[in-house]
Amino acid sequence: MKIVITGTPGVGKHTVAESLSNFLDNASVFDINKIIFSENLLTISSHDAEGLEVDTDRTRDHFSLILSEGKSQNSIIVGHLAPYVIDSKLVDLVIILRRSPYELKKIYDERSYSPSKTKDNMNAEILGFISYDSSKTFEFSKLSELINSINILPSLSAQKIITMISNEKLRSFGEVDWLSLVQNDPDMLEYLVKSHLN
Repeated sequence: MKIVITGTPGVGKHTVAESLSNFLDNASVFDINKIIFSENLLTISSHDAEGLEVDTDRTRDHFSLILSEGKSQNSIIVGHLAPYVIDSKLVDLVIILRRSPYELKKIYDERSYSPSKTKDNMNAEILGFISYDSSKTFEFSKLSELINSINILPSLSAQKIITMISNEKLRSFGEVDWLSLVQNDPDMLEYLVKSHLN
């Protein structure tokens, strides 16, 4: 099996991936971000003359090679960049982990994210950017969203993913709706608007 675990930063991708690996005979776990930096898959940013950005073409080629060479082994590919650098034909299942924006706010505060980074990531989760981009990249039958609350043990999320491998009917996509949750919360809306203005 080749399984992608993606989602907004802070949703628990790596902890779930490590737990899932134990259920899949110690499957190899490939961290997209770590490989990008270790293999120097970066290019000069076209938006910022002093910065770097991910070279998506080279990264896609690199992961295509990794997944093709490891055809006989179970692999888990982890990272929020998956929709932009992983070839759909080379994977069997794509899990988009979702997490409440209220829980994400606490996590970002613990990580000392800047207000703008916190706001950007929370908005991305509320609006489902990674889910949308995943739907444009991967075959619909391979997609499933999974709410991964901080109160859910990683092993339970991993077990749910295991059941989705053999039973496509247990996969669910497009049903997570954080927007309706926050639109009735004036404090959250005010926070997001103020963060946007700062």
